[in-house]
Amino acid sequence: MFIVQLLLALALLGGSDSSNDTTSTQLEVNPLLPHPAYSELVLESGLKPFRSELTYKGLEPDYNQFEQAAKILQDKLLESALPPLLSKSGDTGTFDYGGQLKLLKTVPLKQSIEFGPLTIHMMDAQLLEASDIPDDTRKNISILNHEDVGPDITYIKIIYSVENTTDQNIGFYGLNSIHPNTGKPISADRNFMRKPYVYHQYDGVVMDNMGYGLVYTDDPDKLESIELVFNRIYDYDTGETIVEPTSLNIPFTVQK
Repeated sequence: MFIVQLLLALALLGGSDSSNDTTSTQLEVNPLLPHPAYSELVLESGLKPFRSELTYKGLEPDYNQFEQAAKILQDKLLESALPPLLSKSGDTGTFDYGGQLKLLKTVPLKQSIEFGPLTIHMMDAQLLEASDIPDDTRKNISILNHEDVGPDITYIKIIYSVENTTDQNIGFYGLNSIHPNTGKPISADRNFMRKPYVYHQYDGVVMDNMGYGLVYTDDPDKLESIELVFNRIYDYDTGETIVEPTSLNIPFTVQK
């Protein structure tokens, strides 16, 4: 079941594949080693959930522009076909939100990392280029990105699953930010691939699939690595911190 869930998450969050014959050197990634995140890397904008817990429980329905934009994009994603993922640099396909898609760089991670009571199953990190994006999709991506985007964008996509391996009630806001080796850091609150009404409570043994699409505005040719910063993990009932914010460095260059 675990493998099926991950494969389904990859399919839902991927692009429609019409791969060309472009070949690329397979990137071999050494085991990812988590380490405490420097305080200056933890962005304030990525510390909190997108919405209140009351909204999720239906007590205070929230129809703000961010939830509406997320729902519209998620509906488009769910309506799209589920072909194989783009897997090699140069592969092209259809952007599930409308337009064309090209894979620029990819890191096949397939690694599981323990963060206290949680295990994060890292799947893929990709740099993609979407073009000919229709106006309605551009509008909703712009809302979630907090800045206007044009008909063509470059973005970083991260896919992982969170598994609570204990019977403890755990709170975790997920990814805080991405710090490329070049350019400015990107806060996770700009995620245009997020699900509407995201919940951040992991009560008992449970797993949740997460996808992030974050617009990257710097030179894609100069992107050599990204540092992922995850928010703290805490006891949901008491608020006590269990694991401080943690970083993972992911290379986008071939390792010797």
